Amino acid sequence: MIDFRYHLVSIVSIFLALAVGIVLGAGPLKGDIGARLTEQMTALRAEKTQLRTDLDAARRGASARDNFSSAVASSIMKDRLTGKTVALVIAPGVDADLVKNTTASLVAAGAKVGSTVTLTDAWADPAKRTFRNTVANRFAALVKAPQGASGPDQLAAAVLARAILAGTDRSTDRPASLTNAALDGLKAGDLVTVAPDQIVPSSSVVFLGGPVKGSTQADTDARLAAYVQLVGSLDAGGSGAVVATDSTTSDPTQFADLVAAVRKDSEVSKVASTVDDADLSMGQSTLVLALMQQYSDIAGQYGLAADAKAIVPDTTVKQ
Repeated sequence: MIDFRYHLVSIVSIFLALAVGIVLGAGPLKGDIGARLTEQMTALRAEKTQLRTDLDAARRGASARDNFSSAVASSIMKDRLTGKTVALVIAPGVDADLVKNTTASLVAAGAKVGSTVTLTDAWADPAKRTFRNTVANRFAALVKAPQGASGPDQLAAAVLARAILAGTDRSTDRPASLTNAALDGLKAGDLVTVAPDQIVPSSSVVFLGGPVKGSTQADTDARLAAYVQLVGSLDAGGSGAVVATDSTTSDPTQFADLVAAVRKDSEVSKVASTVDDADLSMGQSTLVLALMQQYSDIAGQYGLAADAKAIVPDTTVKQ
């Protein structure tokens, strides 16, 4: 049994331990603990100061980079696309400034924008595959869509590509009345909107991608696949395609990135170029240079993302 003596010894031991701790804390250990805490606080303040200095330097560097890119952009882009007619295809969710700046860059490079096609959400919605196939079937013959285009996404993509692009040889086997009828059909099906009403067939295309996010991962993957299919068809329908997004679409925890999806597709990435920083001035210059290279059958993956192969195209490569 536990008796009174046990309790007494326990209580005495507790008070003895407290007394020893107080004595040591107020005496021999006081200086060491205080000194260590002071050293740690000093080190943390110094680290914070250094981090702030590094951040300020990085911001100044980024600002200087952007200012320099803006200053030299006009000379870099000048006459790069003179005589070319370019179609602009815009996916859902693309920032209006990206559309505006890309249009301005193409014009500054000497190109004419033959049409601006904005895809609706229905274009890539997996729940509307059958509907897309029905709409595309009605107009495939008008634009002489390839007979091999059998899938719903492939057929719709082929119809759109043939309607807005003139082909690599600017062929005239598709009268304007028929291509306009095909576009009118896609518009009536609420798959696209098109401007202007009377488009000029283009020789190449810039595809602006926005953040892609479905209700499930399977939904997201299906939407990406539809867009990648369209990129391949657009590239095949003319003298090349460039897919561009802004640098904020590279966070895979928030949404899927069309540029990343194109780069993962071994077939499409061989022929189409990508730019992942088109919201930046240097990205706009890269977009123009990449499109210029497309006319020489040169494809590249450019930008700041980890899966880019280079920041900008190598303009020393023989065109």
